[in-house]
Amino acid sequence: MRIPSSWRWWCLSGASVLGIAFLVSCSAAGKDGDADSSGKGSPSASRSSSDAQDPYPGDDKGARALMETLGEDGGTGLVRSLRPTAADYRALFQPDFAGQAEAFYEDSLWGTSPQPPRPWARYGQTELRMWKATTDEIRAWTPVVRSNFPGGYAQVKDRFRAGLTVYTWDYTKPGAERGMAYNGLVYVNGHWAFIPKPWYVLRK
Repeated sequence: MRIPSSWRWWCLSGASVLGIAFLVSCSAAGKDGDADSSGKGSPSASRSSSDAQDPYPGDDKGARALMETLGEDGGTGLVRSLRPTAADYRALFQPDFAGQAEAFYEDSLWGTSPQPPRPWARYGQTELRMWKATTDEIRAWTPVVRSNFPGGYAQVKDRFRAGLTVYTWDYTKPGAERGMAYNGLVYVNGHWAFIPKPWYVLRK
């Protein structure tokens, strides 16, 4: 499958930082973010998005279940339900950054052509590891955040608002140290949203 050029920037290679786009195949490495497609929100689309997330409550258990499903399936409806709204960006980021982030992700991630469903994990990556930090902890850049989040978050740590939790995770083969690494899953305004690699907004 040929990957649209607008998607390729989500896939980074490197020994310590690797991002893999939702549908891009490339070699795996450390903790960094990932991506996918499609679908603006009419009332019916919003309802179907809500339905897609019904099995995933807004807590650690729900986050892990959602990650497991994405790793195994990555269905289009579920991925589309992760598309943030304008209100989600405003809830997660400071006002001046929220608008920039929305424009950036709509243009570079969600506005690209929809892709066929595909697992977010590669073959044999059956182990799921999950980490989390509150936005307050990200702003303080605590040792836990430094250990479990991509270093790029330090560039935007002051752009976060307080009171939310951000998740990072990866899929690995049993016993492997590295795998497909993702970040930027947030439960906000009653649903899960995927807002990966927020420091890329500064490069726009």
